[in-house]
Amino acid sequence: MTLFEELKIFIKNILHWIYSFVGFSFFFFIFGLKKVVIWGKDYFLPLPTEISFSVQVFNKIRSDLLPLNVQLVVTNPMSAFVSQMLLSILLSFLFTIPFFIYKIITYIAPALLPHEKKAVLWSLFPFVFLFFAGAAFSYFFLIPATFKVLYPYATTIGAVPFFSIDEFIYYVFSLMIAVGMMFLLPLFMILLSIIGIIPASFWRGRWRHAILFFLIISAIITPDGTGITMIMLFLPLSALYFVGYVFANKLSREHN
Repeated sequence: MTLFEELKIFIKNILHWIYSFVGFSFFFFIFGLKKVVIWGKDYFLPLPTEISFSVQVFNKIRSDLLPLNVQLVVTNPMSAFVSQMLLSILLSFLFTIPFFIYKIITYIAPALLPHEKKAVLWSLFPFVFLFFAGAAFSYFFLIPATFKVLYPYATTIGAVPFFSIDEFIYYVFSLMIAVGMMFLLPLFMILLSIIGIIPASFWRGRWRHAILFFLIISAIITPDGTGITMIMLFLPLSALYFVGYVFANKLSREHN
């Protein structure tokens, strides 16, 4: 089978996810909760409205994360529209990522041995849990701390702190997705050891390298001079690494 034929099979396998991803992108962009009166009672229904789900989510993110003294600005006539479209796409990605991972698993399952297939299928729930745990950690702890640490530097030099809408959305969601992916570390460690690609002893022998890597990647992702947010990200990553090693060692022995 050629690479092009394999690519066609892969695209065909995830085609339903592509349909759902595009559909939800338009849904979040066009629809929103709108109050309607039916037989004298108020109901909130998902209907086409200017205050779409993407706008409602944006208002929630702004109220939760944007510091009080920081202004959001529109840098050109198209930026607000493009930012709303981008937010709809990002929301659709987060909403449909469990389905996407399921389609990936069903694609690679025929090439796996029975115990490997079982391990990969069972990884779906931990994948979703760890990813959204990382995204939530970023949203509730890492991003607010980063803004709190960085923005006072602007006021001390007499500058007016502001954030363009597209930069604000990009920063928040890119950090959420990046940290969510990093929280998947123990799951990949366990799967690689169960399948037999990397022995569990490898993780034990490379823990010093892992610690150094976590320090570097935490410093890159959270660029504040105090090191507070770097430590906030470094500590859970280090803990997840050792949790991954413990379970990789235990489960790989059970399957061998």
